[in-house]
Amino acid sequence: MNLSVIIRNIFLCVVVLVFGLPAYAQNGNPAMRLNRDVLIKKLTEADSGLVFKRDTDISLLPNFVAVDANGSQAQLIGKPDELMIVKWTYVFRADEKTNLIELQKLAWFANTLGDQEGLDWFFAQLAELGKDYKKPISEIKMFDSKRKGEISYSPKEKTLTMTFTPW
Repeated sequence: MNLSVIIRNIFLCVVVLVFGLPAYAQNGNPAMRLNRDVLIKKLTEADSGLVFKRDTDISLLPNFVAVDANGSQAQLIGKPDELMIVKWTYVFRADEKTNLIELQKLAWFANTLGDQEGLDWFFAQLAELGKDYKKPISEIKMFDSKRKGEISYSPKEKTLTMTFTPW
């Protein structure tokens, strides 16, 4: 797995993605100020392979999950206008092309939920991962939009997770 090549390629591809597909799903009120239906629409526009289905409620809150063809999982937990957890999880594959596609989706996700600050934060963590993909990562960032983001990477499971919650 050559993550330095992926990081260079993703930067070039994401520039188009970031400036061409801005998504502001902030129509809700409390919690993270995200409307679940608007966010689902934006996520499925960015990845037509995602089909959200209601899953088992978590702590009495509605739980919607979608998995794409490459194994990325998006999860939205909370009431329609009170999302409490928005998460994207990806397990790295041996195929670099697939990894690049999925990292582009994660970059879009970071931009959608954290604006440019979220995207910068994502790339900083991706650069750390590129230095040593055998080292775990867990980084938390507070955003002005009243959201807390967390990026974690497990080298054992080769799983990269990005989670946003209210703060």
